[in-house]
Amino acid sequence: MTEITLRGVSKSYDGVQALKPVDMIIPAGKFTTLLGPSGCGKTTLLRLIAGLETPDSGEIVVDGQPVFSQTRRVNLPPHKRHFGMVFQEFALWPHMTVYENVAFSLKANGQKHKIRERVQHALEQVRLTDMEKRHPHQLSGGQQQRVAFARAIVMQPGLILFDEPLSALDAMLREDMRDELMSLVRELGLTALYVTHDQTEAMSMSDEIMVMQSGNVLQRGTPEQIYREPVHPFVARFIGRSNWIEPEQTLFRPEHGRWEAKGEAGEHSYTATVQRVSYMGDRYEIELNAGEGRSWTAYHDQRMIIGSIVQLYVSAEHLCTVGERTSTATEKMDANDTSSSSVGRQHIS
Repeated sequence: MTEITLRGVSKSYDGVQALKPVDMIIPAGKFTTLLGPSGCGKTTLLRLIAGLETPDSGEIVVDGQPVFSQTRRVNLPPHKRHFGMVFQEFALWPHMTVYENVAFSLKANGQKHKIRERVQHALEQVRLTDMEKRHPHQLSGGQQQRVAFARAIVMQPGLILFDEPLSALDAMLREDMRDELMSLVRELGLTALYVTHDQTEAMSMSDEIMVMQSGNVLQRGTPEQIYREPVHPFVARFIGRSNWIEPEQTLFRPEHGRWEAKGEAGEHSYTATVQRVSYMGDRYEIELNAGEGRSWTAYHDQRMIIGSIVQLYVSAEHLCTVGERTSTATEKMDANDTSSSSVGRQHIS
């Protein structure tokens, strides 16, 4: 397992800062996800760690040894960093067989010892032992993705980097591969850094999530902390659905709206109008006009009449003031040797 430390790492392109200076520890043996919209800097950060791009400043340290340091004039090329990488486009050689694609990275890095044994073992781990003589065009999208993963793990890396690896797959296959990748990473005891814009992938796969926007890391935490204790309005909007009571300040999540009062202390009641009803199979999504320009979503087990006036109840414990619980979240993360970032703070450790 590999631990990665970044100190003051930044990157600009043509005068535009794609990644603002960041301090960060990617803990060994954890599945860490960089989550954010296109252009937020997550892929730039991944490529800097991989050695595919050169930082403008800072230092990248792997298990105590620098692979990049501006002050020490160190910049190891990608093949000497010994990381595995899985890309969105699979990047398989079309004229090579499955076996040859997986073996290629070993040969290219001069690792000629026990090639057949290592390739066959990697194919066994991704359940492709009976397909080693096939070419990429003879494989399904999911099988091609497994070949790409086998090619990454055959190098026996301590860290594996994923750059939106499932976005080219259809929805059902993407869900299956999500579970497979997560299981394989954990079985092999790898450190994983995963880039995605898909919040479902991030929430379901990760030990930790780093939410990024405009080159900044806005918050780091477990999926539960990111969802329940957002420290920035963007985080609250980007992760799940947010019903804002006070814009950018106070919110509750759709699943916490109730249609009957409990009569408990601090319970809040809101009058709203049903605007739209969507059947989702296991429930109805109810879109509400709560006045003052507020559009909310709540869930119900029965269809409601559009235009009807309703009462929605929310317990005080389910109201979230953005940023209010930052210190609590930080204390929790510190207990696990990591920390949740504060608003406007780029130091993550």
